[in-house]
Amino acid sequence: MTRPPAPSAATAAALGGACVLALVAGCTAPGSVPIETSATGGTPGPVTVEVAQARTDRVARVVELQVTNDGPADLTVTEGRLTAGSLDGDVVTLQGRDVPAGSTRRLRAALPAPRCAGDPTAVADLDPSVALDVVTPDGTATTLQVVPTDEDDDLLRVRGEDCAAAAVAAGLEMSLDETLTTRTLDGAPVADVTLRVRAVPGGPRVQLTQVLGTTLLRAPDASSWPLDVDTATLGPGAVAVTLPVVPARCDLHAIAEDKRGTVLGVRAVVDGVEQPVVYVVSPPALLGALHRFVVDTCTTADGS
Repeated sequence: MTRPPAPSAATAAALGGACVLALVAGCTAPGSVPIETSATGGTPGPVTVEVAQARTDRVARVVELQVTNDGPADLTVTEGRLTAGSLDGDVVTLQGRDVPAGSTRRLRAALPAPRCAGDPTAVADLDPSVALDVVTPDGTATTLQVVPTDEDDDLLRVRGEDCAAAAVAAGLEMSLDETLTTRTLDGAPVADVTLRVRAVPGGPRVQLTQVLGTTLLRAPDASSWPLDVDTATLGPGAVAVTLPVVPARCDLHAIAEDKRGTVLGVRAVVDGVEQPVVYVVSPPALLGALHRFVVDTCTTADGS
């Protein structure tokens, strides 16, 4: 999904972006946050920031601040802080980095809890901003205030997923067993994965309608698994739901590099409202067992 830029970002784009971010008097876009500098020393050139989250960082809830130094002088970023209306607190970088002139460096930062008031799919209240504490080659300490870009709408996606997970968890507990069982179905090996669900007393009504396939796993006769789980009809105890799985692909290199093929996406409805996809992470023992099952099944199919 591509969203139109937020008003402040649109204004910045109209002025060429760099003008908003450079420490040059009289070059600040209307409505943008002013840039603060120290009283002495040189000023760094234009700096831009892109917010991004790699697929491999989704489970760990880590984002990157991709800092580009378009100025003529090297910079050291000692700390970066991202604020957004979707986050309950600042996103603070885990460590600083040198950013040579003309280069881009990635600074990783852990996400705080989401802020879920209102519509979690709304764009207008994200309003992200980044503060970069930087040091110039002459030792001058400066703070840059930057309106970041988010080309893949990662902040909006993260908010939707986090708030959906919180809404579902208020009414239903979900987990995957650590072990799986294997069997043969129509002459082909199948692994049974167990999803356990339990209604939370006093919670909202939660309905699970589908488990999505992954890059590594699918249902034997389809790409996903239909579900019919409803807390309105669940008893007080945990209920086991069996998901028969087969390999979705037999690219052994992709299997070796896999990071999210065992993370199952679940479609859910909470009190009648369809949610963004909620993800259930395989525990380490199950992750290893699934990888072995896929490798063994694919190796046998290849006749190796």
